Amino acid sequence: MAKKYIVDLNEDEVSQLQSIIKKGKHKARNITRANILLMASEGETDQAIADTVRAHVATVQRIREKFVIGGLDFALKDEVHPPKPKKLDEKQEA
Repeated sequence: MAKKYIVDLNEDEVSQLQSIIKKGKHKARNITRANILLMASEGETDQAIADTVRAHVATVQRIREKFVIGGLDFALKDEVHPPKPKKLDEKQEA
């Protein structure tokens, strides 16, 4: 099956991803995403990438799609979640 989203990284993006992996000061989720993008740009299959980074194949496909649609920052960052409503109001807390 032909891949719908092809990851093609330039030299700046590769160096940025490698620095994320080497420094280790980022969230584990971002490091995993950086590994996925680097391996995808090297031509690895989704199944091989998923086995290496211990993620699901759908995760690899989703990260690949996010990179093609929105770029490197969009693929690495988490979406902002809406705030959760409080279970107790002020009176109940007291």
